[in-house]
Amino acid sequence: MEKKMPEPSSVQIQESRNIFRNSQGPTEDTIEQKTEADPRTKAFATQYGVGENDIIEAEEFSASMSVARVIEILKDILSTHDDDPNFPYENLQSIKEFLAIDDILEAPEKHEQQVQEMKLLVAFIINNSPYAQVRAVVDNHDDPNIPVSTIRAWLIGIFFSILLPFVNQLFSIRQPSISFPSHVAQLLAFPIGKSWEKWMPDYQLPIPFTRKKISLNPGRFNKKEHMLITIMAGTSAGVPITNFVIWMQVLPQYLNQQYAKNFGYILLNSLATAFIGYGLAGIVRRFLVYPTHCVWPLSLATIALNGALHHEENQPIAGPFNRIWTISRYLLAIFSWMTWISPNNRDLDILTGMQNGVGLLNPIPTLDWNIITTFLDPLVRLSADL
Repeated sequence: MEKKMPEPSSVQIQESRNIFRNSQGPTEDTIEQKTEADPRTKAFATQYGVGENDIIEAEEFSASMSVARVIEILKDILSTHDDDPNFPYENLQSIKEFLAIDDILEAPEKHEQQVQEMKLLVAFIINNSPYAQVRAVVDNHDDPNIPVSTIRAWLIGIFFSILLPFVNQLFSIRQPSISFPSHVAQLLAFPIGKSWEKWMPDYQLPIPFTRKKISLNPGRFNKKEHMLITIMAGTSAGVPITNFVIWMQVLPQYLNQQYAKNFGYILLNSLATAFIGYGLAGIVRRFLVYPTHCVWPLSLATIALNGALHHEENQPIAGPFNRIWTISRYLLAIFSWMTWISPNNRDLDILTGMQNGVGLLNPIPTLDWNIITTFLDPLVRLSADL
């Protein structure tokens, strides 16, 4: 049996990150000077789908890496992502071609350009992510001084953890039903948190039996508090599966088991199914969550929305065909191209029109991904689904 190489996410990645974080990062002047002085920076940014500042950071990170170290990490990357459909195919081919060079250790100066590119690739994977959609929304820098577990976050999170399941449970048996996903709490929590930041006095609340105090207003409403609220609302917003089981048991036209209305039975049944679900999640998380190749587009959409609300400046990342979305693409939302054949044909407009017609017999009625995914999740990007 072939021995599986370990992922470079434990000791190797941690050591490399510690070396990088202990060193002094480039200043803004240094980044601007290097961007203007090195014309390859823009080409590298286009090739790897990252910003120019990320290229500068990767160059600083990879400067202290030896060729032997790069080869060792590349072998681990190849063994981990060789069958990964999300890993860029061009990068895999570049890694294989680089590892196939026989004299790379003896004469690295002969392959200076390839060595530099592989160092940058290793720096991206170790210090960031090999996936462009992850790099675009997930920040690879963390400030441990930002408060997370605050009274503000817990009170707002508990409020939505009660409100969302109450509304979803109440309207789950109605036709048409009304459902509020966790995105609703994520959007509503932002103005509530900002209002708390502005109007709540900074009162130090003493903790009983200790000398410590907790501030009612720890300062700016940050993205970590916001994400904690979103997680709390997301884990409680869904209607439990026992909801449908209880109705099937109680209603006389089905099983007519009246003992199912007992509160203790409902509580124990709900806890049992919930614990089974959490137990299965704990078992499979090492296969579906921890590996780096397990990318969840819905989670990326949640992180992207959270970042859009809190980041004052967002660096655009080029999408397909190396383009950035512009407002002019909104014109492609209604693509009634068949009516262009005969603009004065009323019957054709009724059958194939997207605005005033029924949209029949039109194989491509729209080019807007948000309309195509009406019954899915419009926050998820097409590239993330593919």
